[in-house]
Amino acid sequence: MTRFPLPRLPKKRRPHGKRVAVGLLFCAASLLSACSGIKTYENNLNKNLHVHTATNSGSWFSRVRAAVDIHRLGEDCAIDYEGTVQLTGSATEIGIPTDRRSYLVFVFNSFSFFSNRSGTITYETLMKPRSNYHYDVAASYKNDMYHVVIREIPPDRSAGRELDQLTLSACRSSSGRK
Repeated sequence: MTRFPLPRLPKKRRPHGKRVAVGLLFCAASLLSACSGIKTYENNLNKNLHVHTATNSGSWFSRVRAAVDIHRLGEDCAIDYEGTVQLTGSATEIGIPTDRRSYLVFVFNSFSFFSNRSGTITYETLMKPRSNYHYDVAASYKNDMYHVVIREIPPDRSAGRELDQLTLSACRSSSGRK
């Protein structure tokens, strides 16, 4: 009678192998998030932009995220990305440099959990904040519709005025007249 050797059972894995795997996954996630290109805006100036945000996706199975990208606008209308502020909660205070032009891009990202559906809508405007003025922004997104209104409030806190949306083409046409 011929005997065949019994197969060997695999040895138990050492417990530190799981820790190494978790550590590697954490490092990979950190590297991927660093490559996303989103830079947090250094929000260290006097808070003159008050953003009131209201988002509603219209469904339990989808979400909307809102943010504002802040860009410096040069004399030649070239834009320089300075960073992003996530608009979490109902009110966010932001410090925008005064007496220089800035380009603000309000970004509404919507995504659904169960369907492979996502979308982005933006509202872009130029503004040149004045010293001692405050700017109230109402930014809302509901059922695939967005609305952004910016009001300039003077130092005496009177009613102020609503600012018109100005696109980059307005900058380029005004700089071409110089």
